[in-house]
Amino acid sequence: MEMVSPRRKLALELLGFIEGKSLMVSAPKRSAGYSATNLEGVIIKVHIMLEGRICTFMSRVIKILPAPFSYWHLSYPKNIEVSNIRKNTRVELKLPVSIEYQDPELALKKEIPNIVFCSDVSMKGMGIEAPSALGNPGDEFFVTLRLKLVGIDQMLLTSVVLRSCKMSEPGVFVHGFQFQELEDESKVLIAAYIYKEILVKKGYIDE
Repeated sequence: MEMVSPRRKLALELLGFIEGKSLMVSAPKRSAGYSATNLEGVIIKVHIMLEGRICTFMSRVIKILPAPFSYWHLSYPKNIEVSNIRKNTRVELKLPVSIEYQDPELALKKEIPNIVFCSDVSMKGMGIEAPSALGNPGDEFFVTLRLKLVGIDQMLLTSVVLRSCKMSEPGVFVHGFQFQELEDESKVLIAAYIYKEILVKKGYIDE
């Protein structure tokens, strides 16, 4: 959510809506230097991530309510601008991750660096950079990622299979990994992280 005056960007949670009347969103955790009671009537710009789309519209803060929990009523949009996000959208990043072979015998035969860098991630897989080749196409690994969402570190352990490996420059090997079967909770976590990174890169929210 973007406010013009005072100029702020806030990440809120959509709680529900009354069609044609209002949207209900969670209140921000911190006031960030402004009085929430003075925001009623303020015109805002809203961006919502929904099923692979970014929905953008103008709204107004109708009412700020403290009970039964702190939440806001926003005016229902008259016009919505929709941008599609491709299903296999990748976001670039530089994230240290832990990696290990699934096969204990293979792990004993070949030593690989425990910490490598994730260069990009999508709902299908991830790119990883390492100082040496981690294995051969078809080798299976466990990868542990620490993803930060709404200020909270989330640990994700997932299984991947190596699909490609090439040297991009001396001492840097780029690997393409495909996720194996992801649990629903892991899918939600990865999707939320990808959408957050997209919103940050578009300038809709701050890191």
